[in-house]
Amino acid sequence: MNILFVSGHPAQVHNFRNVRAELIKHGHKVFWLTTPKDIATNLLDVYGIPYEVLHKPNKGMVSKAWTLLRNVLWEMRYLRRNKIEVAITRTCPYTTIAAKLCGVKHIIIDDTEHAAEQVKVLSNRADAILLPECFWFQLRKDEIRFPGNIELHYLHPKRFCPTSVWDLLGIEEGTRFAIVRFVKWDAWHDTQLVGGFTLDQKRELIKRLSKHLRVFISSESELPADLEPYRIHIPIERMHDVQAAAALFVGESATMASESVVLGTPAIYIDEVGRGYTDEEAREGLLWMYRPVPNRSAMKSDEPSWISGGVEECIEKAEEIADAKFDSAAYAQRHKEWLASKIDCTGFLTYFIEHYPSSVAEARKADATFWKRFK
Repeated sequence: MNILFVSGHPAQVHNFRNVRAELIKHGHKVFWLTTPKDIATNLLDVYGIPYEVLHKPNKGMVSKAWTLLRNVLWEMRYLRRNKIEVAITRTCPYTTIAAKLCGVKHIIIDDTEHAAEQVKVLSNRADAILLPECFWFQLRKDEIRFPGNIELHYLHPKRFCPTSVWDLLGIEEGTRFAIVRFVKWDAWHDTQLVGGFTLDQKRELIKRLSKHLRVFISSESELPADLEPYRIHIPIERMHDVQAAAALFVGESATMASESVVLGTPAIYIDEVGRGYTDEEAREGLLWMYRPVPNRSAMKSDEPSWISGGVEECIEKAEEIADAKFDSAAYAQRHKEWLASKIDCTGFLTYFIEHYPSSVAEARKADATFWKRFK
């Protein structure tokens, strides 16, 4: 088949790259489109994946509407020229419209509940939608749920084996360290949220963590002069190796928090609304969730029991783990049991694409025997 992947956020490059490699290995011809967001194109270059770039809108409704029209028309020509048979995306309005108009089969995979209104509109026009079992809402009656999450597509033990990072970080082997992640809060699905840590809270977090271990900050935006020395400087493709070796992750990124959990690293996540997959990880005792403004949830009327409090409680928990007052053996056992309940999501998505559309009926009535194929 001629198959197309479309990525936006850099995490989507990771989401699809192993599936792409499997499909090519099986003799399919695979194409890739991307929006020029953040480091997405850098990652594609690092992994040697050929791609073409869609237009990126400026701020403002006029620019967004014009870019939508340009990209839809351009992608329609692209689909026809390359005789694309199946397109796989996360939430991408350009591909949804272009594929529908060109009669190209379109599969969506998604995991972001607070973008659910937009996703629902688009998913109803796709041929199939795949969601983690932990996704909060039903988007359509024939949606397909799988026992995993997006991060397991690229960090499942079958797909990723971490390598040593001590020389990379310039620290002695075995040194305990934490990764702290601050985000910009400018993604389209973050526009109604209040954000995470304030500047003073960031300083307090780093101060208290630094008493117990080394701290490395990954930040999408500028840091004040006193925090800049903590910024991590590594090749972008090595971050997962670093997360796997860390003693702790603390941050505002749902993706990086969940990646850390998949890699067996205790994670603390602060966010106003959370996600289905971080909720699941919190219920399993693998992640601790906090609110920047307690009891102000844009998605749920009542705070779930696994929300552990606000910013002060978040910092206290981070210091508790940093101070090694943490049962790492019990955590490792919980992680092992949780991981055993999940599948190799790359294996499943590869199978789903190659056997589409018969795979739709299989996945909708899937039982334990079906999922066991992808363990």
